[in-house]
This record gives sequence, C-alpha cells and structure tokens, in this order.
Amino acid sequence: MASSKKTPITLGGQTVELSNQERVVFPDSGITKGDVVGYYKDIAEVMVPELRGRALSIERFTKGIDAGGFFQKHWQKHYPSWIDSVTFGGKTVVKYPICDSQAALVYFANQGGVAMHVITSRKQTLHHPDVVVFDLDPPENGFELVRKCARVLHDALDELGLRAFVKTTGSKGLHVVAPLDDKATFEQVHALCHGLAKVLVAEHPDLLTTEFYKMDRGGKLYFDTARNALGSTFVAAYSLRPKPGAPVSMPIEWDELGDKKLRSDGFTLRNARERLGKQGDAWRDFRKQPGSASKALAKLGKV
Repeated sequence: MASSKKTPITLGGQTVELSNQERVVFPDSGITKGDVVGYYKDIAEVMVPELRGRALSIERFTKGIDAGGFFQKHWQKHYPSWIDSVTFGGKTVVKYPICDSQAALVYFANQGGVAMHVITSRKQTLHHPDVVVFDLDPPENGFELVRKCARVLHDALDELGLRAFVKTTGSKGLHVVAPLDDKATFEQVHALCHGLAKVLVAEHPDLLTTEFYKMDRGGKLYFDTARNALGSTFVAAYSLRPKPGAPVSMPIEWDELGDKKLRSDGFTLRNARERLGKQGDAWRDFRKQPGSASKALAKLGKV
C-alpha cells in the first residue's frame, strides 16, 4: 500500500513535495518512482537546456507502466506558479507546461511523468523552430538499416551546412537532429525536409522510402519528417521511455554507430549516469553552431 507521506526537497530555490517514492513503476526491473525522480534530478543539468522554453507533453504512469498511462499536454491549475506555460493551437488551443528547471523536471517526475516529449520551437520564437528532427524508425529487426541511413543523412545534412547530432530513441531506432538558428519558419523547414527526402530516396532507393503504409515499404526505412510541425513532438534527449528496463533516449557520438553492441534501447536508467560520468555529454556542443534552414533549402534547390 502506497504511503501518503510527503517529503519536501528544495532545488534552485523551489520546493517540491515528493510522494509515494516506493511505488514500483517498472515492474520487470523493480524501478520505483523514487528511482525515476532521482534519475531526473541527477540528469537535469544536461537535459533541461533542450527542454527550456518548449511546450511539453508528458507520458504519465500513476500506477506503473504495466497499468497503462496517458499523455498530459495541458498545464494544470494545481501546478506551482513557477512552472511556465505556452499557449497555441488551431481549432483546439492548448496551454502546455514548460520545463525550465531542475525543480520543474523533478516535479513532473513526481507527478508520474516517465517520458518527456517536446516540440521543435521555443516560446520566445514559437513559429521558428530551432531544431530539425528525423525519426529513423526501422522495419522489424532493422537496426543495421537505421545505422546506414543515419550516416547517409549525416552526410547530406553536412553538405547543406547543417551539423547533425544523433541519439538513440530508447525504443527501436535513432533520431538525427540538427540545431537551427530559429530564423526560418515551419513552412521553410517542412519544405527542406520534403525536398531532402525526395533527393535521398532517389539516391538510395534500396535503403529509403517515403511510402506511408508499412505494406508498401518493401523492408526499406521510412523517411519520417513528421516531427517538424508546430505541435508535433519528439522524445527529449535523456528522457526515459515507458518500456521494460527503463531505457533512455541517449545522445551518442557518431563513431558509436560502428559499435556492434549498440542498441536503440541499450542505455537505461541504471547505466545512463555512469556513461555520462565516464564519457560526458555527447551533445555538449549542440548549440555552438546552429545552422540556417533557409540557406540549406537554397542549397538543396541547386542539387
């Protein structure tokens, strides 16, 4: 039976009341809510910079991942006043929470948050994305194909003047992400993604396809650019995933793609902090050279 006792913790001047820390969230490995909260507390220094200012959608599991969960997109009235928000939408307008601090990340974890998903722009420049994301989701047992396609995409983005970074998804594939200077519009970024997909599928018809339906893909990798619209999300770097073993979406170095032991779900809550301690943050230079989507689009037009 869960305890109703609350334990206050102060982080960056803000107090969060922790509750039910003994509740098991990942039954297969015995990982508790306290473990999840502790992970996010420890990882906040490297995780929060890319959460800051972004609309957040939280995958919450209030009774453990085996009992099912839900996406929390709306800012709640009971949230502390120091948790920021951003409002946007078309027919449906949503007020989203924002995670700007270690305290906010711990707060959301204590609310049963397991996975943190964000949009590609920030509150201050809402209609101008500062990242472009490619989700490389493989066919069954197709991680080798993901490795090949990630390298192809890396080289293509490099030719367009965009510096690419890579991370495991904590699920089946990889995310290739390039930082942008937040000058281009979503429409320009969409045009860039669409144009790049067309070029790469033509150059690598044995590897890539833009066919939406799985039955039409012929074992090829679907070139998915759908994460790059206002309101669309991708799982944040260092986020946990609600899967057995508590896998992490882990930033990695490009040369790690050559490691045959690399798995999309190989980094977990249990080993992520040790990896950081030994190797540091693979995305430590992520914001040093943001690229121009509009210039990349112009270069692509000349291909």
